[in-house]
Amino acid sequence: MRRSLGGLLLLIAGGLFAVSISTFWLDRVAFSPSASTDSAFEIIQDEDIKSQIATLVATVDGPTLGMSPNLLAETIEGLTARRAMAAEMRRFVAEAHKVVIGDSDGPVEILPAEQVQIVRDEHVALMPPITLPVNEVGSISFVAMIVGWTWLLTGGAAIIAMLLGLFVRPERGEFAFAFGLGCIATGVMLVIMGYIVPAALLPALSEDTWMAVFPRLAAKNLTVTLLGALAFIAVGALATFATTGLRQRRQGSTPLATSRYREQQRWSVR
Repeated sequence: MRRSLGGLLLLIAGGLFAVSISTFWLDRVAFSPSASTDSAFEIIQDEDIKSQIATLVATVDGPTLGMSPNLLAETIEGLTARRAMAAEMRRFVAEAHKVVIGDSDGPVEILPAEQVQIVRDEHVALMPPITLPVNEVGSISFVAMIVGWTWLLTGGAAIIAMLLGLFVRPERGEFAFAFGLGCIATGVMLVIMGYIVPAALLPALSEDTWMAVFPRLAAKNLTVTLLGALAFIAVGALATFATTGLRQRRQGSTPLATSRYREQQRWSVR
């Protein structure tokens, strides 16, 4: 089907909006560290992260408490299943996330007050901070930078393309059709950017223990991702099918109207 220049510009705008919205959501899911209890609770459920934190704290604080580091580590790992423990760990878990993506230079430290809450004993209140071995992952910090610029630039380009498309006056129905396709594309890309990329692609960039942050956060936000995707696809499908049906009905009536006009023109000439 041939389209006007305005219609093509609107289709381009819809595609750019899809990229902008989906990369914005990826930025929120994977590259926006939060010191919330919910985020910390999800992250420390990863077995490797949980084990690293518990082992370090138990190794440093175990002798002071007169406990076997192995036994203390097991106790701490068991406590991480409680949301109350996530509340005590949320500050340094968020800081570790920042270091991985290059938002902070670190170091990531577990402060004495946090150690007291983790081991449930005031005897470690005077212990020095414990440093977690968390480092920036260069490939991740590069991806985070690209994603941050992508949603900004494509969002601006989408607005410009839409305004240009409206300025050159698209044909009837082209705006709704472009809107519908843009919504469908957004829904599909939300699933890709909001779940598949952080759950499968980002962890493949490094074997660092803290790379597990990304699939854990993707799982935490999966419900919102899917609901948003379904909403966009439903609205897009409705707009696209309604516009297509309207076009088909209009095209079906056009030949008759045209033939009558031509017949009238021929009789008038005679």
